[in-house]
Amino acid sequence: MTSKRKIAAALVLLALSACACNATDRPGGASMEVSVQEAAWSFSGIPGTALTSDHYYIYTTTANRSMLTYLPGFMEGAYRHYSALTGLPRPGEQKRMPIYLLADRQQWAAMTQQVTGPGNRTYLAIENGGYCYRGVCVFWDMGHFATFAIAAHEGLHQFLHHRLRDRIPAWAEEGLAVMAEGFQMAAASVRFSPQANTLRLTNLRNMISGDRWLPLEKLLSTDAADHVGATPAAPEYYGQLWALLMYIRSQPGYRQGLERMLADAAAGKLRAALNVPPAMGAGRAYNRAVSVPMFKHYIDADPAGFERGLRAYAQKLAKLG
Repeated sequence: MTSKRKIAAALVLLALSACACNATDRPGGASMEVSVQEAAWSFSGIPGTALTSDHYYIYTTTANRSMLTYLPGFMEGAYRHYSALTGLPRPGEQKRMPIYLLADRQQWAAMTQQVTGPGNRTYLAIENGGYCYRGVCVFWDMGHFATFAIAAHEGLHQFLHHRLRDRIPAWAEEGLAVMAEGFQMAAASVRFSPQANTLRLTNLRNMISGDRWLPLEKLLSTDAADHVGATPAAPEYYGQLWALLMYIRSQPGYRQGLERMLADAAAGKLRAALNVPPAMGAGRAYNRAVSVPMFKHYIDADPAGFERGLRAYAQKLAKLG
């Protein structure tokens, strides 16, 4: 059955959780009225729903009707935002991307064993949130704001998986993912805005005020796995990446360099630009080998000078200087 999803004014409640701004301060929001095909679906005998929109297949066991109503339109808006963040042109034709939204963590863990394999404990160790594995997003319903923020973050990873032929370094991919988290909602629209990310603003402020700033080359060469389980290091790592990508995109030259890197990755030219051996995979060893050289090649050949500008920018962004 095809139905037209019309978002009610109840989304204002979500907007209050996401941002203290007034709805009138949100021009240019994307409409969340999208055409969705709805069908029955089940997981391990648990009845659910399959939702099909222009760019997504969403399979879910949640009984939360508001989530069933809002998520397809939210993700379609996020898809348009990903294109704007990355500067990548929209393909003429693309396969729909799969998302699994489970009703609770227990169902999520069972789905995770199917998606990643029963022996993969890395993903099962996630306590809050979700993940994107080989282009498939899997998370559970944790309530409106948390679920939408995770969907926006993981959806960016999914978008890049399906659009890039070469892997970009973790600082760029995770940085873009935290940029994607910021959004505001009102009535029947959602406005994605990297600045509207109070969580990462708090993370950044805590890092700076606690004198835990990561030197740029360390920030560039590590990945999320280096910081998972470390408090407050994990959230502050994401906060500093948010500041890094905010700074890069605020400077025309740096922004153009980032977009060149993404365009080369989409065209399969990224490895050739740095003479990366074909035998090297795309995992953590690859990230450690290419993260700093790619930054120097595409963003700034003088990391020390760049970091001085970044620290000044981060102080202002965090409203600490």
